[in-house]
Amino acid sequence: MRSLRTQRGTSGQVLVITSLIVVMLLLSTVIYVRETAMDAPVYASSSNLSFVALKQAIRHTVISALANVSNGGHPSVLEADLSQLKYVVANGYYPALVAINHTALNRGDYSDGFWIYWASTGTGLSSAYVDFSLLSSDISTGYFSEFFVNVTSKIVVTGEYVLLEGTEKQVNVTCTFYNEDSYALAKNFTVYYEYDGLLSPEEWLTPASLNVLDYGNGTYFCSFTATTKHRHDPMMVSVRGVDGRGILTVANVTCVLR
Repeated sequence: MRSLRTQRGTSGQVLVITSLIVVMLLLSTVIYVRETAMDAPVYASSSNLSFVALKQAIRHTVISALANVSNGGHPSVLEADLSQLKYVVANGYYPALVAINHTALNRGDYSDGFWIYWASTGTGLSSAYVDFSLLSSDISTGYFSEFFVNVTSKIVVTGEYVLLEGTEKQVNVTCTFYNEDSYALAKNFTVYYEYDGLLSPEEWLTPASLNVLDYGNGTYFCSFTATTKHRHDPMMVSVRGVDGRGILTVANVTCVLR
């Protein structure tokens, strides 16, 4: 039997490298806008555009860190990525001094800025929350902004089944993906079922054949035939899904007998 545990590997490290490349491209845009603004009649407008690009780079960095942690990375990756971002900003060419400060949330369900909630109640959630402040100043102008970045990927799973011959069951599972409470498409996901409906020991199996109906709005209807240990074992299903941002969420649910 196959045991399904928290199989979070090192694939998130690739996401960090990709993120830093994107950050550098965004900051190159910032530098270009700044240099162009030197010949423009209105400086404040280009300054605002620069900070919009910088905020996008910050958000992308937090997304990358969450993708890394949800795939098995250590929470310290957030501090490392933001430090790298600050280094890139500090060593870029700016007519003004730019300071970035941040505080990862350590309150409620968040620890070091992360909340990973992969439950057996049909809902899985991977979230990051960081407070930021930006300060830019030169001889004639200044800019200050306080804001937060909250990135949350969620999956909601429901299921039902009917008894077939012997120990076989026809199982129907509905999975819905969300990004910040808006429907989101899944990059990929895998469905498992528990062989005897118990988690001690865990004996997760993949269906021999899985039929998936994609509604195109972040909701997927899956059906398969499961062969369990005993006819009346509970039907427990687990879904491991990755959204388009590379963030992993996992949710388990006990299906309802129809």
